[in-house]
Amino acid sequence: MRVDSEKSNKKNIVFFVKHGLDSFLIDIINALSHDYVTKKIVVTNLKQIDEGMKCADICWFEWCDELISYGSKLDIAKEKNIICRIHSYESFTEYPCNVYWKNVDKIIFVAEHIRNFTIDNFNIDKEKTMVIPNGIDIPKWTFQDRKPGFNIAYVGYINYKKGPMLLLHTFKAIYDKNNQYKLYIAGKFQDTRDVLYFNQMIRAFELENNVIYEGWQDNLDKWLEDKNYILCTSILESQNISVMQAMAKGIKPIIHNFVGANEIYPQCLIWNTINDALEMVTNNKYDSQEYNYFVKNNFEFQDQIEKLKALFIKVMISIKRN
Repeated sequence: MRVDSEKSNKKNIVFFVKHGLDSFLIDIINALSHDYVTKKIVVTNLKQIDEGMKCADICWFEWCDELISYGSKLDIAKEKNIICRIHSYESFTEYPCNVYWKNVDKIIFVAEHIRNFTIDNFNIDKEKTMVIPNGIDIPKWTFQDRKPGFNIAYVGYINYKKGPMLLLHTFKAIYDKNNQYKLYIAGKFQDTRDVLYFNQMIRAFELENNVIYEGWQDNLDKWLEDKNYILCTSILESQNISVMQAMAKGIKPIIHNFVGANEIYPQCLIWNTINDALEMVTNNKYDSQEYNYFVKNNFEFQDQIEKLKALFIKVMISIKRN
């Protein structure tokens, strides 16, 4: 009876997300479940949103997509506390145009540059927005003091946003400096054209023994253990979680100056030209403690959870204005 009573006093948070897009939610829901009654609804039919919103004190829509577009226009939305979290890709689509933002209490962005772009392009009230980055659960990543070496990691999907051509050409320059370097790829191709290009250029560059594609990795902590660097060649990121996870392990990041990079990472970790990247890999400057501390000090997971809890309190005591 006491347990039921305690549960009844907790506020209900219902998370709405499409199938396969909940990877950023899993740890958040687990962490919040100590203080809230949490429920995740993987939406396959929009009518699930009608039912889910009825029992929610807070409705969390993960991603700005069809789900928030539908949910924000329901009559019940006028009386519910609604949060939408935007990552980045949504801001380059028409999805934000289709949301009835008047019924949304708070919009969470994971990065300042994505917030600014979205506000400027979709006439969103900045007062409704805030930035809470994705957190890194530091204890999950095995830290040790590391040294320069010859194993370079790339982690993530391989598509045009990730700069696959730049990835290969950058590694070729590094290889030409010293052919002991190897590029290990943990990820998944999303376009067959990239597969064809990689196969062709790896042969043309004679890198068959130095570019190792190992597919998607479920245990990234283990896979990264023997890597000395993590290379990012993206054109735009909200954060690049895999780079931060590697940094938490003490691995040196080699980060291309993607849109937003200067607002997230120290300048000393960012490169503009391939020669810059080559210099960062070969200059023997290496400080595992510094990389780990940067993530711990700015993106620690529990810190972000506390920001969310503070937001929930603020949202629930505010008066819904319609």
